[in-house]
Amino acid sequence: MTDYKAAVIGCGRMARGHMQAYEELGIPIVAGADISEEALQAFGEETGAEKLYTDYKEMLAEVQPELVSVVTHDALHCEMVVAAAQAGTKGIVCEKPMAMDLTEADEMLAACRASGSRLTISHQRHYMPQYARARQLIADGAIGHVVSAEASLKAGCLMTDGTHTIHMLLALLGDPDVDHLLGQVDGHEGYEYYGHRCENAGIAFLAFTNQVRASMVWGWMARSPAFEGRIRRQHSLDPSWNDEIHRYHHFIIHGDEGRLELYGDVFRDADLLNASALRIFRGDQIEEIEIEWPAPVSAIGLEIKDLLGTIETGAPHPLDGENGRKVTEVMVGIYESARRRSVIKFPVEVRDNPFLAMCETGDLPPPGDETGSYVAPNERERWRARSESDSEKGA
Repeated sequence: MTDYKAAVIGCGRMARGHMQAYEELGIPIVAGADISEEALQAFGEETGAEKLYTDYKEMLAEVQPELVSVVTHDALHCEMVVAAAQAGTKGIVCEKPMAMDLTEADEMLAACRASGSRLTISHQRHYMPQYARARQLIADGAIGHVVSAEASLKAGCLMTDGTHTIHMLLALLGDPDVDHLLGQVDGHEGYEYYGHRCENAGIAFLAFTNQVRASMVWGWMARSPAFEGRIRRQHSLDPSWNDEIHRYHHFIIHGDEGRLELYGDVFRDADLLNASALRIFRGDQIEEIEIEWPAPVSAIGLEIKDLLGTIETGAPHPLDGENGRKVTEVMVGIYESARRRSVIKFPVEVRDNPFLAMCETGDLPPPGDETGSYVAPNERERWRARSESDSEKGA
């Protein structure tokens, strides 16, 4: 195997998984870039990298690493991937989401095609043993012909977490093409994460060209009725959810001979409180599927290992940039459906990020009151009126 050296752009908390992955594969991290001197110092101490930069372009030019991980705020992914490709980087590992919109996604793909760089998007759950086993069971016909699917995500934003949900839903179903979808989002709290505004919850219905149908629910709508957080417990649309068992994701795949149920993001049996991570239901029979824990190499490590194979042999990568664009298109399509209040046919033609655009134009309900309580849609005008009144007083 060719000798590689790696560099990391963005040396904060999320970089730890990439640092571990390179160590597992015996690939030295020779440089890091971050605008935070404190983060750089900690990164250097942990990795032994001596070349530390506050300007990532300077790092790319001087170090010329074969591998680069982009682990920064979401809105920075595009420019950094493009810069890495233009610097001749052989393999680029970009954290999710791939991009904020399809314009950025296409720019990233074009830059990598021009330079010959190989790009992967870190939907690394693809490699976690429970997800891999579930995909194999479905592909082998364990539940017969797939008819429909359900996906729940406890987190509240498609851009920061739901991109994982979209990717895995598509992967479990064999990566079908979307024909059309209908979606809606709630942005009443107006919180920001990873440098951009986020929604609090959403729901979507997807129709695929192979006639399979799927539903997604995320955020406070997907939490248990017993949830004791700031959102009132009766708002959950998924009463089967048990917050003591479910971790982050929950998938149900329905076939004509049974259904598969997957409690995602479970890393060891103890997390399940004696419940299986993966089960198949056939009539009144329940089969608990054994999962091999733990995986010998981390999920990001396996992603990078496959990237090396792609670089050296040209083999396809399951998390390549084209797959990342497909996930981005679904995300943008859901937001566009919320903006237009209508069904969206694929391919998606809109080039901006509809959710962020609605935030800028005020088409989303304004943030709730200081207690963070839910603001019902019929109270939207009351909040707008109060906002206008406050502005007039300030003037």
